[in-house]
Amino acid sequence: MITENTKVEDLRKHKDLKTLFPYFIYNQVGDGAGNFKKDATCLKEIEQKNPTWAAEDMVYGLRQLEQICASGGQVLFDVYDSKEVQESPDKECVKLIYFPAKQCNNGSRKTIILAAGGAYGSVCSMVESFPVAARLAELGVDAFCLNYRVADGKALFPRPMEDMGAACQFLMQHQDTLGINMEHYAVGGFSAGGHLAACWGTPELGYAAYQVSKPDIILLAYPMIDVWKTVSLAPLPIRAMMLSGYLGKDHSQKVCDVYNVEQHMDMTYPPAFVVQAEDDPTVPVWNSQVFIEQLQTLQIPYCYEHPQHGLHGFGLGTNTEAVGWVDRAFAFWNKLERD
Repeated sequence: MITENTKVEDLRKHKDLKTLFPYFIYNQVGDGAGNFKKDATCLKEIEQKNPTWAAEDMVYGLRQLEQICASGGQVLFDVYDSKEVQESPDKECVKLIYFPAKQCNNGSRKTIILAAGGAYGSVCSMVESFPVAARLAELGVDAFCLNYRVADGKALFPRPMEDMGAACQFLMQHQDTLGINMEHYAVGGFSAGGHLAACWGTPELGYAAYQVSKPDIILLAYPMIDVWKTVSLAPLPIRAMMLSGYLGKDHSQKVCDVYNVEQHMDMTYPPAFVVQAEDDPTVPVWNSQVFIEQLQTLQIPYCYEHPQHGLHGFGLGTNTEAVGWVDRAFAFWNKLERD
């Protein structure tokens, strides 16, 4: 059984989870261990190095994955087919990891696609998407965690947006086979993944561009909304590296504005639930504030939680002032459906 003392090497060799391991903390190395190079590192030690990455939450998500795999259920899905991967080999890493609903929701059956953060240089699903997906599955939502393309030396954007579009199209096309309902679906994300999820509500980068129906709601945890302004606060070497990674060598504010969410929101933008701590040291809280102000201007329903303390990267939020936010977001989603 997975515990807080389970080591990286144990997860790498786990009989049921080893095929999923590369997507636990995905980066271009592709080893699933992110920046934890020592296989002897345990989940509790990961938390000690990154205090908002609660070992308790990682265990919760991984145990549920373990149970799904042990029951024989399919967990890992390719978003792109073999022909698409042959034409663009970088698409091979784009996957969906499935947490099926554990119970019937009182309302209509629902589906969510979650995108973990990692500054678009990694996808930290093990600490963000997996625990939240596990909780939503217990609440009756079919939850899918998206592993999307990250920086690889070429201009990244808009490839993650293409991956979200392809993932939603895949689920639309296979909803009968999977037994899910994409008539009521949401998109959610954390940090950089929150930027990706927020883009999904805009006409140029989101659902309309991929001929997919509008989501019921967008769920955002500590999202990056204004890419240029946020990245510009970083020290010059890091700033240059990030902008080159996102936009290519010829990056400029004009090019970046295409990906600044609030500039492209209109009255068709979906309702939103947003949570971000006031003391977030990584993504300034004004990102959420400008997003909420735009929702207010457009008269779009929203719920905004901004606990004073919580820092960045808290995922499910256990042992923080944000604890329970997933249940409250789910309740807000249900309220929107009733209204």
